[in-house]
Amino acid sequence: MPVSRCTSPALLPLFIMSVDSGLRASEIRALRRCDLTLMRSGDAFEGEVVVRQSKTDAGAGRVVPLTRRAARAVARWLESLPEAGPEAYLFPSHAVGFRPEGHGSAIYDIDFGRPMKGWKTAWKRVRLRAGVSCRWHDLRHTLVSRLAEQPTVSEETIRALAGHVSRQTLSRYAHIRVSAKRAAIASLETEFEEVMNQPAGQVSFRESPQKSPQFAEREERDSRQAIDKSLN
Repeated sequence: MPVSRCTSPALLPLFIMSVDSGLRASEIRALRRCDLTLMRSGDAFEGEVVVRQSKTDAGAGRVVPLTRRAARAVARWLESLPEAGPEAYLFPSHAVGFRPEGHGSAIYDIDFGRPMKGWKTAWKRVRLRAGVSCRWHDLRHTLVSRLAEQPTVSEETIRALAGHVSRQTLSRYAHIRVSAKRAAIASLETEFEEVMNQPAGQVSFRESPQKSPQFAEREERDSRQAIDKSLN
């Protein structure tokens, strides 16, 4: 059963926020409405959260941008909480019941002054029906892995987004970063091979936006001459 079909309306926004931001469950539970900034542009949403409470000093106070799908999921969740004030918990304590005539589920008995105790039961039900075995905390590891796959994302940036991530933990993702770097270099080789396989008269070169037209023209002329010499 996909998360989107879970009878707990909160699980989907919780899941998306976790896997796309790397926030710990305790950090999400502690979020209040005033910690969230949402901006809407047409049908798209953007936003960020300020993590005021964390298990580590490095994690407290950090600002974490939200992906568009996370911002959209949170925005839809807030539609069910129209009475939430600035100090209300983003995921407040509530009960879940079924709508009349079986049209989905709904929340009631909302206590904005208390956070959700947890969602282990809903998460376990989803995992069992989907036939997967993983912890909720693995969603945080997924975010770190996805960031580590990007060769342009530094370890400092990963730490800043995830809070405290020790060097020992980052070392587990070393093979991912090496693979990403190799793929980046391989893409350059592929591009060069495509250029070299073109007829000499049809070879084109990309102009860097920082180069003046005169410099680019001279560079292209020199490159053409070099290729002609290598082909002769």
